[in-house]
Amino acid sequence: MRAVTKRILTLVLTLAMILSLGLTVQAVGSPVSIELNGTAMELTAPAYIDGQNRTQVPVTIGPQLGLTYQQKEGEVTFVKGEASLTFRDGEKQAGGMTMDTAADLSGSVGYVPLVYLARFFGIQVAWDGVSRTVSLTGSAGLTVADISSIQAYTDMTFYGQGLVSVEITYRPGVDVSGVTAQSYILEDRGTLSPDFGRIEIAGVSVQGQTVTLSIAENTGATSNNKMIYTGDQKEGSRERNAFGIYCTGAWYRDVNGVIYYGKEDTAEYRANTTGMGYQARPCLELRLRHTGEAESASACLANEKGQYNAGGLWKQTIDANFGEGGFQTFEELGIQVESTAKNAKDVVPDQYVRGYLYVPEDYTGDEEVPLVVTISGNGTSFWILEDGTNNFGTNIMYDAATTSWIGKGAIVVGIHDRSIMGGNGEDYDYLLDDVNVIKYLLEHYNIDRDRIIIHGNSRSTMAASTIIQALAGQPYSAGQDAADWGDRPRTKTLDKSVYDFEIGVFLCNNGLYGGQGLWTYEDRLAVAKTGLRAWIFDAEQDFNNIDYVEEQIKAFKEAGYSDQWIAENLRLTCFPSELFYYWGESDHSTTRINYWYFGDGEIYYGSDCHIDENGQLVYDSKVMPGGTYTVEARGASRSGTKEGHAYTVYGENFQEWALETT
Repeated sequence: MRAVTKRILTLVLTLAMILSLGLTVQAVGSPVSIELNGTAMELTAPAYIDGQNRTQVPVTIGPQLGLTYQQKEGEVTFVKGEASLTFRDGEKQAGGMTMDTAADLSGSVGYVPLVYLARFFGIQVAWDGVSRTVSLTGSAGLTVADISSIQAYTDMTFYGQGLVSVEITYRPGVDVSGVTAQSYILEDRGTLSPDFGRIEIAGVSVQGQTVTLSIAENTGATSNNKMIYTGDQKEGSRERNAFGIYCTGAWYRDVNGVIYYGKEDTAEYRANTTGMGYQARPCLELRLRHTGEAESASACLANEKGQYNAGGLWKQTIDANFGEGGFQTFEELGIQVESTAKNAKDVVPDQYVRGYLYVPEDYTGDEEVPLVVTISGNGTSFWILEDGTNNFGTNIMYDAATTSWIGKGAIVVGIHDRSIMGGNGEDYDYLLDDVNVIKYLLEHYNIDRDRIIIHGNSRSTMAASTIIQALAGQPYSAGQDAADWGDRPRTKTLDKSVYDFEIGVFLCNNGLYGGQGLWTYEDRLAVAKTGLRAWIFDAEQDFNNIDYVEEQIKAFKEAGYSDQWIAENLRLTCFPSELFYYWGESDHSTTRINYWYFGDGEIYYGSDCHIDENGQLVYDSKVMPGGTYTVEARGASRSGTKEGHAYTVYGENFQEWALETT
């Protein structure tokens, strides 16, 4: 029987006790005192320390903390404003928290663990082991009206450009000493759906009147996330719903601010009949309030149309990687490369090609520098609707494939590539648009022509392959339908007296290295003669470039390259499914894995690894550079099995390797 008598025994017998701050309790059997804002509390029943070294208090403490409560058999719910917390007898889960103890609601007096009750409602807890006193400092009285300004900061996260911290500055005289992460409710629309959800706050720091919230970097995977999703072991799909991220997922806003999502119209959203998504929002739609405040009291960064709310408490968001010293749009920089789509009939015409450019701050033009060209994948490359709704910005904000090159000594351009549009290329020629951007940069900057690097991702590996073959002097097709890309008539060629340059390095992520009919053997031989270096990145259950690499090796050998040169300059890497599953991503997201874990000097040590609960890459065993590894080949991969193939571990970071002078 769990009853009051048991609690009395606990008071007598409990020895070393730890409260929320992990401090040891020295005294034995003496009562536990509770103070609120320096004043001793009179409880209807004595507090006690349980077998897990946590202070338990009667449920009747609620009103003294500014909380209402409702108790019924086996559970009690505390409420303040719109916030509610339910404890159930004997359970170690409450309000999304995993506790190391449980409420005891079995006796005539119900007890709940004080530290978890306080944390949830933003009340700070401290322990004095000498006096055996728990001190509570309440911050629940704070309101949005106490705030003078709010500043959001974004940077590249695993899921793309997203929220990393928020600074809240309170009015003079407002006491903020007791705030915790639980003092705030911070929300944004999700990537999976436009519904608002809570952003996890990892920590809080206070300096003067400014409170800084640091945002958790953990996974956005949902409870439906599954490990195996293709082949004989099919179990559903990977799934994530990240908040505080600029790029949307299965939804978008039109030029009037109307949200399109789902298959049917609802009170909030219009049906997304276009199939479009992956749109870069003009601003995050953050809303902030204190725990206990009504949702209607929230300070909102955006208005109802998703536009910046200039009259509110939020300042304009500071976005790392963009603006002066970072990436700027062609328009901001005055770059005008005329587009072949200026008279396009299938979509809204563009007079000029769009994109972003980064030039290192120390660039003087005195020395040659590399050029990195990035093109994004199918859903994140160019799309535009008749009313002008478009997704410009998604190509650079979706992942770190472009922004991670900042500070590497290269000029970097992210082209808002049209290769997904244009049908048979009769309306316009995406390839000419892209190579004209490169040509413009060669004419206006001192670029090392031997170090022109092109990054392709998914469908853009097909566009990149076509650009490479065209610059190698081969005929090409401007048709963009992936289903029969390689079968389109090749009616176009580049004038090599005008386009007198070639691609030096191809970073091929989750796509095709000239495969699926893109490159004939004649194309491969022409490409080989240019000395194209390539590093291809596949994943266990996605694209398979093993055979295409073998075909290219034959072409290199015919062109006179040595085995040693080929081994150094034609590389194939494969990531296991474990790396993707943790994040709720399919194996198709190699750019996110690549640029999150293996940029900035880090290298990959083989497939015997996993992502731990904190998002850290853990190697169960490392394969040293020069060694080989295999992947399990679970599920189905594109273009044949990877089973038994020996992949090589390389000792260089792929960015450093790409930037090398050969």
